[in-house]
Amino acid sequence: MDQPSTPARLAAIILAGGRARRLAGADKPASLVGGRRLIDIALAAVPHAEQIVVVGPDRDLPARVQRTRENPPFAGPVAAVAAGAAVLEDVPDDCAVAVLAADLPFLTAEHIDALAARRADVGAPVVLALDDDNRPQYLVGVWRAAALRTALRTAHASMRSLIPDDAETMRLSGIADVDTPEDLAAARRHADPVAALAAAATDLDPAAPRHTGVDESAGAVLAEPLRAAVAFPAFDTAAMDGYAVRGSGPWRLVGSAVRAGHDGQPLTEPGTAVSIATGAALPPGADRVIRHEEVAARSDGSVLTSTRSGRDDTRRRGSSWAVGDVLAAAGTTVDAALIGTARGAGVARLVVRGPLRATVHTSGDEVGSPTASGITDTASPPVATLLSGFGARVAHGAHLPDSPAALAGALGPDRPPGELVVVIGATGRGAADHLRAALARIGARLLIDGLPLRPGGSLLIAALPDGGVLLGLGGNPVAAVAGAALCVPTLRDALLGARPGPPEYLSVLDAAAVAHPDLWRVVPVCPDGAGGWLASAITSTAELRSLIGARTLALVPPASAGSARRLV
Repeated sequence: MDQPSTPARLAAIILAGGRARRLAGADKPASLVGGRRLIDIALAAVPHAEQIVVVGPDRDLPARVQRTRENPPFAGPVAAVAAGAAVLEDVPDDCAVAVLAADLPFLTAEHIDALAARRADVGAPVVLALDDDNRPQYLVGVWRAAALRTALRTAHASMRSLIPDDAETMRLSGIADVDTPEDLAAARRHADPVAALAAAATDLDPAAPRHTGVDESAGAVLAEPLRAAVAFPAFDTAAMDGYAVRGSGPWRLVGSAVRAGHDGQPLTEPGTAVSIATGAALPPGADRVIRHEEVAARSDGSVLTSTRSGRDDTRRRGSSWAVGDVLAAAGTTVDAALIGTARGAGVARLVVRGPLRATVHTSGDEVGSPTASGITDTASPPVATLLSGFGARVAHGAHLPDSPAALAGALGPDRPPGELVVVIGATGRGAADHLRAALARIGARLLIDGLPLRPGGSLLIAALPDGGVLLGLGGNPVAAVAGAALCVPTLRDALLGARPGPPEYLSVLDAAAVAHPDLWRVVPVCPDGAGGWLASAITSTAELRSLIGARTLALVPPASAGSARRLV
């Protein structure tokens, strides 16, 4: 679909109540799809809203979200919309108001942007989404605030009674709600873990910008554009070894050769030339440079003629960039080429975020235990290597026992703020898995609670109170590697404000043989020598032998429906 701009002002009402009778009375907005609560998916669909009000029972929500309840509770969607509109009574009449249900697993900000732009373009009181079956979705729409208030004054109990006759509709692919256990199971099967991660990462605040020297900035991300402080080249220079000439030929050869880094004597007369080296500044009076191979000389070498007319092998001052030109946009990762460019542009300091700092903790009473039932830590070395490959500065943290207090201590304030804290293990739901309890103890906000992934699906991502991020990885070493390969690039980009690169897809020739029927699968792959890739089966997640010799890891969709995505 087109990506129109969002109107200047937007508010949102999200309906998150109801009894969910067809879902056995479960708290539907808290149900997980792609590791995210349905209520969080709805919130992520309105990231630019100036005000958001959630109508429903108390839940853990971001601080900026307002809360209310329909009166009486469970009085139906019209009463819920009215309760939300009452909270938004001060928004201007011409403000756009998104009205959304919190049971839409594939709703995106692009959907709401499209509805809002369409409403603004046609001037309709409301634009509702049409789902894939061409049915209007009364709880996926964008209203003009005044029109919503008018409709609420005359509406009855049904949402249909709220919709004015001149409402517009817009077909949007992927709009489907969750009503039954079968709907929820189907949504979970189709949830894309990469998309879920990207959406969850929008809730993370980038690190504060800082000033740093160019030579110390590798791995950071530009918080402000790189602008040239000096032109490049700073002077007219020879692009090739040859002759600097004045006027039209033939030319009389004069003076000593001009070398790079040295000033040449002026050419004071037309028809003269001087030998010049690549990178040397044109001497005063010279018009251009002709390369050696396009010059013929008399037998005594004193007079030169050109064998090709019109060529000018001069690199002119400012031909690459002028003072003030933007050489790299904000969001660009600082690599060796950017550092060299900055130095050539006369820039000594950059405004950056990062580089990412990560601390890796192992966990579990069994890891490193001297007893017969103890196991060796084989997960943290490859995870740390992956982090380093993604540009992180990695520290090895303390080993954490199976204790909520110990886990909470590692996530608490006695550590550098804003870092990525990686905990290997404690992400399951067994008797010894206490990471969720530790996150609740410190007031962290859980963003991802598991993904439809094998191996590595038992993972947690949480926003820590100080602005840092917790990445909890499965305790088995292959699961830890798979989870890190999938999650770290997205988290890094969010924390440093980097512009994500385009995904790289691989043609995995035997994908059907390794694909899971319902879940996404991480597999090691190697090139087949003919442009394709061959996958290897993972024989055990408890040891890393299956990854030996793998060129990269690929994410294979369920039932091999679609292309595999390269992870590292």
